[in-house]
Amino acid sequence: MAEFFQTLWQDFLSVFGEKVQLGTNSVTTLNIIVWSLFIGFIIAIGITLYNKIVLGKLVRTLIEKDATSPERALTLGDVGAANPLIKLALRRGGSLRRVVRIIEENAEGDAKEDIETGKFYIPDECMHRAKTVYDKPETSVFSVLLAIIAFLILAMVAFIAIPDIVQLIANIGDLK
Repeated sequence: MAEFFQTLWQDFLSVFGEKVQLGTNSVTTLNIIVWSLFIGFIIAIGITLYNKIVLGKLVRTLIEKDATSPERALTLGDVGAANPLIKLALRRGGSLRRVVRIIEENAEGDAKEDIETGKFYIPDECMHRAKTVYDKPETSVFSVLLAIIAFLILAMVAFIAIPDIVQLIANIGDLK
């Protein structure tokens, strides 16, 4: 196991050190690809969980409370979702704003946007997307951890097997 981490550290140093030699050492390049896939897998899982758990809470609550029009709109306090991460996603141009709409009328009757005091709703034309993207997660945290461990084991096996496979291919080439 110590050899595994030592080789991994050497791979990282070759990439982030003074000299980057991708392409000259096929084993190092393949190891970097395997670890890049692993890191990408972890990031993808994190984003999916964030969408389903954190942002999904607001969307599911708005659907449950039938906030489907400006007349039925609810504040973040009404739905119990005054989370800073939700407020960040609700900013203008945020991903959640493709589904959730905001409206607040001031004394003059003009519509303005204020996340703290604004009222939120999901229009009918966005309901399908809201249910698809932000529905309850079908997987538990345990199954996510299991998937991460399985992918880590797969990466370790690939990390250990790749040098042998490259050597086997080199030996076959020497036979010709």
